[in-house]
Amino acid sequence: MAEPGLILVVDSEANPNRDAVAILEGAGYSANTAAGPGLIQAMIQDTPPHCIIVPFEIAGAAPGTTLAEELKNDTIYGHLPMLMTLSREALPTVDWGRLKVDEFLLAPYTPEELLARVQICLARAQRDLNANPLTGLPGNIAIIREAEARLGRGDAFAVAYLDLDHFKPFNDKYGFIRGDEVLRMTARVVVNAARATKSDLSFVGHVGGDDFVLIAPSELIEGACEEILRNFDLLIPNFYDEEDRIRGAIHSIDRQGNTSTFSMMTCSIAVIDTAAHAVKHVADISARAAQVKKYAKSIRGSTTCFDRRT
Repeated sequence: MAEPGLILVVDSEANPNRDAVAILEGAGYSANTAAGPGLIQAMIQDTPPHCIIVPFEIAGAAPGTTLAEELKNDTIYGHLPMLMTLSREALPTVDWGRLKVDEFLLAPYTPEELLARVQICLARAQRDLNANPLTGLPGNIAIIREAEARLGRGDAFAVAYLDLDHFKPFNDKYGFIRGDEVLRMTARVVVNAARATKSDLSFVGHVGGDDFVLIAPSELIEGACEEILRNFDLLIPNFYDEEDRIRGAIHSIDRQGNTSTFSMMTCSIAVIDTAAHAVKHVADISARAAQVKKYAKSIRGSTTCFDRRT
């Protein structure tokens, strides 16, 4: 059984699906409800769920099939598993070859049936995508698949590797809960920058810890990185206590176990552009990125370093 997680139950504002919420919460899941495409998108970005339940019909709103297609076509959060509920009468009317939901459930359903379908969705997503449990973003497996697919097609694309500077001392001083808040903020900043490219070819992944990846068309990556650094530097002071914020630094423990002073967190980005390098394998990108990232982190403050080597 998959670990209980956060489930987003979509329905109309006038007729929220309280039954599904009660069943899910009774089984140990957390459940949010949302109505309206704009609200749903905002909720997914703010707190990515582990599974989304969408009804076939939504009173007073666009059909559930339309909403499901929009969510599944999202290049950043389209990997989130989706379960559609519908009546037996509606079953033959659905074009299952076009609709990209991961499971369906006929209504009326029993609590056992709902929970079983949700568990199937969660287990499949974990197997297929290795999604990061904190941010809901695709993990290593999905990132590698995405890069390999682009290399296979011969696309020109750029990969930006992001790493936070002084995250560990921050985590050691303030605790992992505040550290997780920083990671979720960073995820939102990167996702927003990807969305700002207005390209359906932009992809965001969470490698793990404080490492993130943005894949985007070559001509869009520089602007996206500038947007990331601008917003990260703007938001990060809010995560420090006032006295540390005023000082612009914290006292914490270094890797040798000694008390030391660390400046406020910054963000280092290494960019590898396949349009500038003859890259044949994902491992080539990873190796180059590790070298460039090391150089980027040697520079004080938030910075983006492009691999200019031939």
